[in-house]
Amino acid sequence: MADFLNTSATSFHLENLIKGASDRVILISPFLKLNDRIPGTDQTGK
Repeated sequence: MADFLNTSATSFHLENLIKGASDRVILISPFLKLNDRIPGTDQTGK
């Protein structure tokens, strides 16, 4: 069954995914606006 996440839950799970990555995470989605508290989300790709 699908889980529907609110904005806070989406940011939480994405932050955990990024922190747990061993090299890099590439996200491609026209629907995500990432929270500024997540490192590397300054929209420059760095």
